[in-house]
Amino acid sequence: MSDKVTLSTGVLTREPDTITAVINLANVDKNNSHRITVEVLDWSSYSDPVRLPVLIGDNVPVVFPYRLAGNNLAVMYVDLDESVDLYEIRITSHKHKKIIANCFGRSLPPYTSQQGNTVLQSQLFKMN
Repeated sequence: MSDKVTLSTGVLTREPDTITAVINLANVDKNNSHRITVEVLDWSSYSDPVRLPVLIGDNVPVVFPYRLAGNNLAVMYVDLDESVDLYEIRITSHKHKKIIANCFGRSLPPYTSQQGNTVLQSQLFKMN
């Protein structure tokens, strides 16, 4: 049995004003860092989803697995252009780790959260 768990937002329809999908990851374990993998899949073709590049900071591609230090927050994001109608976010980490993930769509400045693209930790679907 795997010691990892994968959580999914399910396939989301990109709201018209959404330009990025944002993944907030908080490691609330003050003593330990944890490795996390994030995948964002473009399901617009309805089959064979395409993995989109995940970025952090000033458009820096994230190298996975990403080591999130204890008591730290990572804000990752994916640019969603108009060709992306359907997308899914998957987050993989070790079971029983103190990682909190929240996902949401964000509009152009002033960067408002897009209600239809918000999936909170308690709403994520456990895939395995």
